[in-house]
Amino acid sequence: MRVLNSRRGSGLVGRRNECEALDRLLTDVRAHRSSVLVLRGEAGVGKTALMDYVAGTSSGCRVVHAAGVESEMEVAFAGVHQLCAPLLDRMEDLPGPQRDALGTAFGLVAGAPADRFLVGLAVLSLVVGRG
Repeated sequence: MRVLNSRRGSGLVGRRNECEALDRLLTDVRAHRSSVLVLRGEAGVGKTALMDYVAGTSSGCRVVHAAGVESEMEVAFAGVHQLCAPLLDRMEDLPGPQRDALGTAFGLVAGAPADRFLVGLAVLSLVVGRG
């Protein structure tokens, strides 16, 4: 086996196909083409190493992440909070109803329980950088 992408110093061994797929995804993102990649597998097969590879080769992109935590499974919006916390500086750019729903969901403002549809729209708006 050999180290993949040694020019970037990734340290990944035997993962050429996976790294090439991730490189294509980043190329699409940089070209403003939407892309989705589902990475799944058993514990210990290297999913985190591949995500670290993406983070390390994603210059010019904002990288945010969330990790599933079993103890937070019943906590409303726990994963959304992890994902969006670094993006909250953009919250003022959101349309009022989305901003209010996200603020309520995160406990930043008092109000009725957040509408899940509006929270979803707010998350999408934050991630794509459009309010």
